[in-house]
Amino acid sequence: MQAVPALSLPALVVGLGLPYCLVIGGGLALRAQEMTLFGAPLEIIWIFACFILVPACLYICWRLSSSARFNADRKPVE
Repeated sequence: MQAVPALSLPALVVGLGLPYCLVIGGGLALRAQEMTLFGAPLEIIWIFACFILVPACLYICWRLSSSARFNADRKPVE
């Protein structure tokens, strides 16, 4: 059984830190605003935008970690 390699720091930040800041930080920052867009509060529109942004962050994290694993598994050609 092979050991699972650890995630790199950029992959961890993009995969966990950025989505957390997007959802929680954006929601809290927009909560104080009383702006509306097409009759809906800006906070609600932001949360719906996070439905697309969070999977995009996780995809980037997956690509960062898989490329690191691919480069670690490659053996030099002699």
